[in-house]
Amino acid sequence: MPHKLQISGALLMFLLFGGKLFSEPLVLTLEDTIDRAMAQSITLQKSAIDLELAQYRAEHLWSELFPSFSMSAGMTFLPSTPLFTDPGFNYNENALSYSLSFGATLRLNAGIPYSMKLTQLAYQRGLLDFENARRRVALDVTKAFNTLLAGMVNVSNLEEILNLAELQLEKNRISRENGLIGELPWLQSRLSVETARYNLSNARGAYENSLKDFLTTLGIDRDTDVFLAGSISPVPVNLDPEALILEYLPRRPDIVSQRQTIEQQELRYRQSSWSSRAPSISASASWSGGTPTPNNAGLRGKFTDRLSGSLTVTIPVDPWIPGTSSNQSLRSSNADLEKARLDLVNTETTARANIRSLTESIKNSWTSIEIARLRVEIAQRTYELSEAGFRSGIVEYLSLQNTQNDFSDAQYRLLQSELTYLNLLLDLASALNVDLETLSRSGQ
Repeated sequence: MPHKLQISGALLMFLLFGGKLFSEPLVLTLEDTIDRAMAQSITLQKSAIDLELAQYRAEHLWSELFPSFSMSAGMTFLPSTPLFTDPGFNYNENALSYSLSFGATLRLNAGIPYSMKLTQLAYQRGLLDFENARRRVALDVTKAFNTLLAGMVNVSNLEEILNLAELQLEKNRISRENGLIGELPWLQSRLSVETARYNLSNARGAYENSLKDFLTTLGIDRDTDVFLAGSISPVPVNLDPEALILEYLPRRPDIVSQRQTIEQQELRYRQSSWSSRAPSISASASWSGGTPTPNNAGLRGKFTDRLSGSLTVTIPVDPWIPGTSSNQSLRSSNADLEKARLDLVNTETTARANIRSLTESIKNSWTSIEIARLRVEIAQRTYELSEAGFRSGIVEYLSLQNTQNDFSDAQYRLLQSELTYLNLLLDLASALNVDLETLSRSGQ
């Protein structure tokens, strides 16, 4: 019985769902699941909102130079009058008045250009964060999808083991009826069948629960009949970690993010320095009008207005004096910039070590796959010979059962080795900020 990683959809659906096969299942490919997961991700939806807000700010940089306007209107509807003291309350409508005012203020300082650049950088970083979030969703979904595919194959393998155990049980039943074997081999074959059925039931239950949870993350009803179209078929890749570091390290997400952090710190330092140390200009103009207070004509009084304007230049002094709070704030901003640069060095060192480690793990993982495939071939051949020896009476049933268990274990370990290999490739592709196809081409 050869080890199969690719099995037909119709056979698998029959094995897993039985009568449900006659209803048309929903076929899901890896691309379908990634698209659905991205559409359902609350994290991505929130990131999209933040990104839209950052984009709106970046598209309206002129707001940094936009003056502030104010308008007001008022009316004195109750002129000042005593209430409890002499001569008592007296409402004087001739003392009524109203007022109108309008003003505009423009403030300029040397830190405004850096504030604009910070706004633009915030949008660029938002784009990077959003793209990284999308890649993370795709990576998680791909791993979950491959795990489910492995579960499908494992269920199929356990189904075949159960079929073999049932066939052997039937042969032993006939042999016992003919007096060729005793009760012990018969009971052992029954135990093998129940053990195989137990293992299959556990694997099938775990697979179906995982599948339902996966469907929930995709926004699909848990009870929907689905078929995952795909296969686990890893191929060896020959990766040079130093070449990967040279080509892809500058584009690694955390490296790019840290460089943007440094740029942000530099802009903030310059903005704080120029805003607090350089002179600032404030220009304002205002107009007001209304009836004078007091007057003897009330709201019918003569209308008067006034226009005024001012220009103020402010020269800061405190930031230039060592030890003041303003000066300490600038020194703190400069210290944050130096720490950000040190963080970049540390991030690059960690990234190089991570890429080298993943590349070595991928190499070792493929070696494990080759060993696991050889174990499957040996275990399969051992089982076939043991079965023939048992039929000839030279092999005990307990030995046959052990070889069958070894065959099942070898199949399972091969499946896990292949799944681990694919996950390592996905982790390395994510670390390099490339897709799996690009990484595979790099290893050719």
